[in-house]
Amino acid sequence: MRQGCSSLVSPAWTKSHMHRLLFGCAALAIVPTAFAQSNDSAGDLKAQVAQMRQQMQAQQAVMQKMQQRLDELEAKEEAQAKVVATPPASTPAIPSASVQPTPLLAYTGEGASNTPPPYRPPSAPAGVAEPLPEGYVRLGDTGNLLKLDLVAQLDTMIDNTHMGSKDLFVPSSIPVRGQPFYNSGWNTNLSARQSIFRMDFRRDTDYGVLKVVYKNNFFGSGTGDMPYNMQFFYGELENERYRLLVGYNISAFTDIDVFPNTLDYEGPNSFNFKYGPQLRFVPVLHKWGDSTLTMPMSMEKPNADITTIGHYSPYSRLADFTLGLRWETPSWHVQWSNLYRDLGMEDSTTGKTQRTNAFATQLTGSAKLFKYDSVQGWFSNGHGFANFLQDISGLGLDAAFNNQGVLRAIRARGWGMGYTHGWTETLSSSASYGYLRISPSANMLISDELPKSTKFASLNLAWQFSQRAMVGIEYLWGQNIALTDMRGQGQRVQTTLRYDLNP
Repeated sequence: MRQGCSSLVSPAWTKSHMHRLLFGCAALAIVPTAFAQSNDSAGDLKAQVAQMRQQMQAQQAVMQKMQQRLDELEAKEEAQAKVVATPPASTPAIPSASVQPTPLLAYTGEGASNTPPPYRPPSAPAGVAEPLPEGYVRLGDTGNLLKLDLVAQLDTMIDNTHMGSKDLFVPSSIPVRGQPFYNSGWNTNLSARQSIFRMDFRRDTDYGVLKVVYKNNFFGSGTGDMPYNMQFFYGELENERYRLLVGYNISAFTDIDVFPNTLDYEGPNSFNFKYGPQLRFVPVLHKWGDSTLTMPMSMEKPNADITTIGHYSPYSRLADFTLGLRWETPSWHVQWSNLYRDLGMEDSTTGKTQRTNAFATQLTGSAKLFKYDSVQGWFSNGHGFANFLQDISGLGLDAAFNNQGVLRAIRARGWGMGYTHGWTETLSSSASYGYLRISPSANMLISDELPKSTKFASLNLAWQFSQRAMVGIEYLWGQNIALTDMRGQGQRVQTTLRYDLNP
C-alpha cells in the first residue's frame, strides 16, 4: 500500500488530487486496524499492535513526502499565475561585446550643479577664481579628479614714457621731474607672461573635499622673456564646518574677490597682494540660508621688507598672523581683515638686533548689480605692511631706521574701487581707481626719491568672441609723487588676446 500511494504522485496532478490522495492513504491505514479488532483473539493483540505501529510510521513517511510535493506544486502554480498576469516586457537590447569607456569629462561630485554657472565677464582675469565643476577627469579607480587649465595670452603695450617694468603698469616706477627718463617718449613692448598652467586635484574623503592646487605664470625674476613664477601650490580640506589650507598661496589678508577686472596683470596700486607659505584655518561661525559668517585666520611667512643700513639685514622672531571676519551671500560679501607682524633687523657682525611691531587693518566688499554688473571696493591702513601693497612692495618701506638708530614701522594707507558693466553676455567694460600714500617720519633714513603717493586708473573693453577666446583693449593712467613732491605721469594702451583651454 505504501508503494501504491507513492506511485500516484505525478507532477501533472492538481492540488485537489493531492488532497484526495492524502485522505485515501489515511483511510487505508485505518482499515487493517478495525479488521484486526473484530477477528483476532486477545492473545495476538500485542503482535498486531506492533505491526500496525510499523505500518503507521511507514505511512507517515509517505505522507510527509507527499506534503512536500504538494508544497512544490502550489509554489509552481503561483509563479505561473504571476507570469500570466504580468504583461510581456519589451525584449532588452543585447549589450555590445566591446566595453565602452566611461565619459571622463563630467564631474558630478560635490560642487556640481544643474544650474548655469555664475556670470563671468570677459575682462575677468584668467585662472584666479575657483574653477567650474565641469571639465574634471577621473583618474582611474584612485578616487582622484583632475582638471588642467592652460591659458595662452599675449599683451601688447604702448607707453608714453619709460617705466621700471615694461610688462607691468606700476605708477611708483614712473619717473618724476628731475629723474632719468622723465618724459622719455613712447615705447612698445610685447609680453606673454600672463600665460598660465594650472592643475586642480580633488577627491572626497571622510572629512570633506580634499583639494590640491598648483598654478604658475611667467613673471619670475629670472632672465629671458618667460621666467618661471609659481603662484599656487597648496592643499585644502573643505567641509560644512571649516576649511583648512596648508602650502603656498595668496595671503589671507588679501581679499582676491574684490580684485577689479583689469587686463593689466599688476592691477590697482593700492590693492594688497602677497604670496607666501602659510597655514590657514577658516571656521564657519554661522549659517543663515545661503549666507555664511566665517572667521579666516592664518600664520604666514613674514618676508619683512625693510630698508637696510650698514651690516643689518631683516629678520622676524614671529610669523605674520591674520584674523578676520567675512559675511558672504550669493550676491554680495564684506570682509574685515587684520594683520600683525614682528619686524626686526640684525647686525651680521655684532649680532645686535632692533625690533618693532606692525599692525594693519583692511575692509573690503563686493556686490552684484543688475544682470551683468558688479562693484568692488577696499580700504586699508596701518604700519609696517608696505610689502603687501602692489605699488610699493619690494621698496623697503615696511620699516626703516631713524637718525637716532631706532627701527620704526612706516605708516601706509590705500583705497580703491572697481566697477564692471556687462553690455551683453560676451561684451563687458571695467573701470578701476586706486590711491596709495605712505607717511614716513621726517628723520627716517630712506631715499627721498621714493614715492610719497601714487594714483592709478584704468578703463577697458573686452569681447569673448568664442567660448575659449577673448580679445580686449585697456587704457591705463598713473601718477607718481616722490617724497620731494616732484611729480610724473604715465599712460599705457594695452591690447590682450587670450585663449583659455579649460576655465
